[in-house]
Amino acid sequence: RSCSQFANKMYLPAGIPLLLLSCSLSVAYSFASRPVQSSSSSPLNHNGQSKILSSLRTRSASFHGGGKSLTSTVAAEGDNAIVAQSSSGEATIATSIFNLAKSIIGAGVLSLPSGVAFFSDEKAALIPSSIICSVFGLVAAYTFSSIGKVCKDNDSKSFQDAWAKTISPKTAGVISACITAMCFLASLAYSIIIGDSFTSLFQTFNLPGIISQRSNVILLLSTFVLFPLCSLKSLNSLAPFSLMGLGGTLYTAIFMAIRLLDKSYSSGGKFFAQVAAKPVFNKRGPYALNHLTFVLLSMLSTSYIAHYNAPQFYAELKDATIPRFNRVVGGAFLSSIAFFTFMMCVGFLTFGGATSGFVLNNYASGDGLATLARFAIGLALLTGYPFTFSALREGLLDLGKLTGSAREAASRPITVTMLALVTGLALLLKDVGFVVSISGALFGCLLMFIVPAMMTISNIKGLAKKAASPLTKGNKIEIAMNYFLMLVGLIMGVLGVSVSTLRQMGKL
Repeated sequence: RSCSQFANKMYLPAGIPLLLLSCSLSVAYSFASRPVQSSSSSPLNHNGQSKILSSLRTRSASFHGGGKSLTSTVAAEGDNAIVAQSSSGEATIATSIFNLAKSIIGAGVLSLPSGVAFFSDEKAALIPSSIICSVFGLVAAYTFSSIGKVCKDNDSKSFQDAWAKTISPKTAGVISACITAMCFLASLAYSIIIGDSFTSLFQTFNLPGIISQRSNVILLLSTFVLFPLCSLKSLNSLAPFSLMGLGGTLYTAIFMAIRLLDKSYSSGGKFFAQVAAKPVFNKRGPYALNHLTFVLLSMLSTSYIAHYNAPQFYAELKDATIPRFNRVVGGAFLSSIAFFTFMMCVGFLTFGGATSGFVLNNYASGDGLATLARFAIGLALLTGYPFTFSALREGLLDLGKLTGSAREAASRPITVTMLALVTGLALLLKDVGFVVSISGALFGCLLMFIVPAMMTISNIKGLAKKAASPLTKGNKIEIAMNYFLMLVGLIMGVLGVSVSTLRQMGKL
């Protein structure tokens, strides 16, 4: 049969096995590559939660105000198959590559096509966009590797500890605050995606309007699903759902490729008449790489961020050396670059300038393959949300230096307050692309470019001073390059926030 016949007549019976196969492959590889561990184990991607669990694991006990560290908190949840490897340094290179790639790749990739659509509706714009995506990924890989080098040279076990030993222990709390803020924006992005996904699902099954309205969907799920899940004392029971995120993302990539090839959303295609936002190409004139491109750059800052987890990946790598660590970093980031570029191109080539901030919103409610994708992504984020929210809550408790009974007493009020705040903002903000770009501009650029560069410069100078030797030519070149990265990160952050905000206000 032709691809069109397959998609139009066989989507339901073929789509479900495809989804199950994607999830099964994720589970099989994860367990096959899982290192031998003790009975105590631990957890963006996202995929619904791994990015945020990465940030959870990187908080050290010294910033917990004397309470139980977040590392041990997450370890108690038994979600090691998601992100973490063995704490005894027994993780193989293959296992580390898989887990690091999984912590990078997540639902945020579904906003990347809209980053291209924001500055152009020409297919040719994918050429510079793909180059930008690749260069960005390579720079992110370098800064990730540089954090590992800093941790090795200073015997640091966490992102904050590396900062404290190279810059200043007095300002290490700022790093914790930044990661906590990223957790807040991630929770907000998840709420928006959950609302969009389940609204489309409810409308597909013709549920009553009062239930299938977006605002009501968010309120219902937040009240009767998210709040009980976020109030659980142990998240261990949610661990089996964690791998659905990766399986769902892989399935979504396959489904999007099928829809591009069978031209269901092109003029005259099966679903063309069913979508309000018709695909748009070549209506704005020749593309230009200008200030509008910073929206895509900000999104990539969020997509590639996993840097707060670099110390753990280095510490948990078997026979850890910088060359072995660089093999892990290279394999994971090259895989992520390839996947990000693929998703960005497939989504944009299908809808062009009409691509929404969450590309699944572009697909028709009557598209069975899209329905399965929304279900997989929505369920993964729904069950992963408590991990994300837990990172936010624990971060706030850490910053407040609450311990013991005071910490326990404050936990419920913070849960209610922050969930209400996140839900309220999710009702007001409908463009997840805006949240992703703001998060990237504010904190992605900081944690991916500026902070690693500052630590690397200080580390190089500190090692030379300790050895009482002058800086080599290579040292000076690397220092100059990192100063340049700091400048780039600052410019990208300022322009990214400005352009994203003006875009949201309708002034661009």
